Amino acid sequence: MKSHIRDNAIVNFLRNRPQSFPTRLLRGMARGVEAFSKEWRVNQSPTTNDREVPIEALLCGGECGLTAYQFARQTRDFMRPSRPISASPHVDFLQRYQAIGEDIFSPEILPLTSYYRNALNTLRITGRYFSCRKEEDLPVVVRGFVQSFLNKPVLRSDATRDYTDYSAPGSPVLVRPIAFSKCFEILDGHHRVAIAYMRGARSYVVQVQGSPVATPLQQLLLDHLWVRGRRELYQPIDSPELKHEWTLVRRCSDRMEKMRDFLVRHSLLPPRCRSYIDVACNYGWFPKAFQEMGFCAQGVEIDWAACKIGEKVYGLERKQIMQSDAVEFLRTSNRSYDVVSCFSLLHHFVMGSAYVSAQEMMRLLDDKTRYVLFLDMGQDHEEWFRDRLRGWNSDFIEEWLKKNTSFKTIHRLGADSDNVPPFENNYGRTLFACTRS
Repeated sequence: MKSHIRDNAIVNFLRNRPQSFPTRLLRGMARGVEAFSKEWRVNQSPTTNDREVPIEALLCGGECGLTAYQFARQTRDFMRPSRPISASPHVDFLQRYQAIGEDIFSPEILPLTSYYRNALNTLRITGRYFSCRKEEDLPVVVRGFVQSFLNKPVLRSDATRDYTDYSAPGSPVLVRPIAFSKCFEILDGHHRVAIAYMRGARSYVVQVQGSPVATPLQQLLLDHLWVRGRRELYQPIDSPELKHEWTLVRRCSDRMEKMRDFLVRHSLLPPRCRSYIDVACNYGWFPKAFQEMGFCAQGVEIDWAACKIGEKVYGLERKQIMQSDAVEFLRTSNRSYDVVSCFSLLHHFVMGSAYVSAQEMMRLLDDKTRYVLFLDMGQDHEEWFRDRLRGWNSDFIEEWLKKNTSFKTIHRLGADSDNVPPFENNYGRTLFACTRS
């Protein structure tokens, strides 16, 4: 063959004209092919980016070539890229299969499973799910998934065609790093990782590709005006990509426990008290907690990103978190609430950072409260307020509240527990309960 190529008339023609345009063009193309071949071999090396990671660090990615972010937007499933494989539709289906067996394939059950709905969404968005192009063929794909889980050969026939073209069991699981975390987005391999998880594996060797990418939740948190790009959570959010490089600012549960105990002692729980609003509610952690106690709970918050986090993460309805300036809302609202809370806001009015006085803000809160107002604010023991709030300690605040409100009694419920590193010289603010009796 080689001698045949050497004697080829075209090759001889080009060899005798090394500087001709066709010869130089072909020589350049050959170099490009060689360079691409070398780069491809390096990128395809099975050991270059291989890493064993905890399975819980592997988060759901997209489907059929879509990234997790793209798939989340198309399906309106905002939290999908934050969902670990253990909570994926794939694992959920295998767990249900183990529980009810072959009954899961019945026409009454299969279409209701999260795995089937995920496959159907993919089919509708991209036009395919693996090789499947029609919904009626999806059960074949699902059956193939179970066959793989049971370590049985996937059935293939000319009658049904092959709708189960999963990657081979030994193929590398491809992942991409999630920014500011120890987690990874699965690019290819959801089924293999789900099967490994169900068989008891707690780590998996993956092939890491590409640059780190933020999840939609991370991006929304970074859009929050208050944090100004810092990796901080103002209120608790339980999501795997936030566990290591994100700082929780306010624990919230410490104040909630004090408020719940107070409401129980004073018989202010539903049905006696039903309505609640948190003024400057941020993500809406407290409206969510009060809702779980049976209140008709709402919040008002000026920051768009914070309101969206309340909807997407805490599952609050849009009408529960009203995007508005606190003063404007209190001035224009024509209703009062059984229980009102306002945390970490009043000191901004005291320091002159707002367009009304602290007395006016307090009057507005007083006017909207039917039974009890829970309130805390920055104090002079905190490093960042030592000068600007000089003299505003717990004793002074209590007397100031008595003088500037119509409440009969001011109760001290204790301090928060947020004065821990990196905030060890701040917080520890006294929580007050202001009542009519």
